[in-house]
Amino acid sequence: MSFLAPLFFAALAALAIPVLLHLTQREKKQIVHFPSLMFVRRIPYQSVRRRKIQNWLLLMVRMAALALIILAFARPLLDRADVPTAGADAREVVFLVDTSYSMGFGNRWPEAQAAARDQINRLTASDRGSVVLFGSGADIQLRSTSERSRLAATVDSAAPSPSSTRFSPALKVAGSILADSTLPRREVVIISDFQRGGWRGEEGAKLPEGTTLTPVPIQSTANRGNLSVTGVTFTRTSFSDQQRIVVTAGVSNRTDQSVAGSTMTLEVGGISVGTKPVVVEPGTSGSVAFDAFTISGRNTRASVRLSEDALAADNSFNFVLSPIEPVHITVVDRGNAASGLYLTRVLSIGESPKFEAVFRQGDALSDEDLRRSAVVVLNDVEVGVPLARRLARYVEQGGGLFVATGSRARWPQEVDALPGTVGPPVDRTRGDAARVGALEYGHPVFEPFRAPRSGDFSSIPVYGYRNVTAAKDAQVLARFDAGTPAVLERRLGRGRVMLWASTLDVSWSDLPTKPVFLPFIHQSVRHLAGYTEPDPWLTVGQVLNASAGPARISDSPRVLLTPSGRRLPLDDEGSDVLELTEQGFYEIRGEANQTETVVAANVDPAEADLTPMDPREITAAAVGAGAEEQGAQNGVPLTPEAREKNQRLWWYLLIVGILVLGVDTLLSNRMAKA
Repeated sequence: MSFLAPLFFAALAALAIPVLLHLTQREKKQIVHFPSLMFVRRIPYQSVRRRKIQNWLLLMVRMAALALIILAFARPLLDRADVPTAGADAREVVFLVDTSYSMGFGNRWPEAQAAARDQINRLTASDRGSVVLFGSGADIQLRSTSERSRLAATVDSAAPSPSSTRFSPALKVAGSILADSTLPRREVVIISDFQRGGWRGEEGAKLPEGTTLTPVPIQSTANRGNLSVTGVTFTRTSFSDQQRIVVTAGVSNRTDQSVAGSTMTLEVGGISVGTKPVVVEPGTSGSVAFDAFTISGRNTRASVRLSEDALAADNSFNFVLSPIEPVHITVVDRGNAASGLYLTRVLSIGESPKFEAVFRQGDALSDEDLRRSAVVVLNDVEVGVPLARRLARYVEQGGGLFVATGSRARWPQEVDALPGTVGPPVDRTRGDAARVGALEYGHPVFEPFRAPRSGDFSSIPVYGYRNVTAAKDAQVLARFDAGTPAVLERRLGRGRVMLWASTLDVSWSDLPTKPVFLPFIHQSVRHLAGYTEPDPWLTVGQVLNASAGPARISDSPRVLLTPSGRRLPLDDEGSDVLELTEQGFYEIRGEANQTETVVAANVDPAEADLTPMDPREITAAAVGAGAEEQGAQNGVPLTPEAREKNQRLWWYLLIVGILVLGVDTLLSNRMAKA
């Protein structure tokens, strides 16, 4: 016999407690009150009964109860091999059922369900089984039960999902279930079509030692071909101030069978705008181009659909179309054409996005200009207190502000909005000109200049700049060679403020004449406007960040409407980042249930490659070569914890100890009455 927690034997010292109680027990004496003890002679009295144990039976009962409880907490177990355990040949079986969308090819899924039921029916009364459905991830549907009817019902209620195949997560989940099992034999049954793309030899997919891995390959008997849509491309043109789009869809036939009479249809806003025949030979790819059409609104839903074939999930491809909207910019300058010449030319260039700039003088800047503008540029102008406060509120509500500080630039100290305090000008016309360096290449503004030969700011002479003292919460993005900040940024409310400590014309530097000027201004405006290229579609399994994009001015609650119709609240902590699990269109709705954003989700086209692999590759990686046969024949040696859990000696000792305490109570009551 051995013990799992032998340190509990230190509690045996508690056995001395009943002995001390018996030795120190005093008899209750009747107290007689005397008015005075002055005439009573003191005689020493010594009680012998107090030092002897009178109730040996009661003492032994109490000590036995304590000893039994201590033994129970020490968790004893018998080490003999002939000790019977519950279910000596019992198995813990984990059924891994592949639910990736490739299982919907032909009649694979009904065959997989039939194979799973057949494996479940092989369980004996002492076996336990678990059902894990897996695609790109793994989900435990039913864990460690001996009820075969529940296991079969779980498999019958399952269906292929839009996800792709990944074996490694499923094996890791199966390993965790088996590691918690105390049954002597452990087994994993994988029911899958074993696609080559689902196994990359991932580490960490090792099953517990001695586990048996049984692959059950599912290969459809249907001799049918399959076409899949691999993606779409767009070509945009403008006609009569309207954007026209030509959609070209890619199609692939990864099977060895031809598909006759197949067609592809383009739907825009739920309406068919064209149907084309599709002819793709086995093992080849092709493309289908549709006629141009016009879109007029944001978040236009579009899909290309193939006619029915052996696998329906890859026959459609969803995407979202929106007109390319320009980034509206308001430039505040002195009304001098020379001062804004280079800035005007730079902002007139660009298609993704296109910049639409209007020029205003400070006293002519209206609230309507601020409402329409994503970015306001202060080009070396003096700003009064009223305008500064309006610009500060504009930035706090999500706008972007770019400030170029020349000799005429002024900002009131009463309004704390700039990323730094603008000091006096620094004249570098004599001697060596100033240079810009120490760029923060990790920032979006300077990230394009990270690569070699992508632009060198240090070669640009700067003959004058303002001495700026950075604010505590500002980030310095670039510095002059004297160490003073050259480019600064500050977050203010929902928006940002950037400051360039020189001019945007050639009066103080040669920057406007250099190639880096255009990407510097474009990146700055894109960053301040919060502009991001919208994704026409995402793939099932990717993460949707509902908070991405320009800052929201409204604080109204939002919900996410899934393709199946479920409504998920957003804006809670962590709820704006969600995994896409369905194929179709997701909607983000805001105030008054208005649609803010539409996101298209598609299946992974790589899953349509049905090329199988040899299941022995997974077996060798998960259990080792030959380990599955050894596990099936010899079983898994139980750990001491597992043997102790099966024997459960502590349970019986604890029950007996409690019963002995009950006997102690009865004896004590009888002796007290006697």
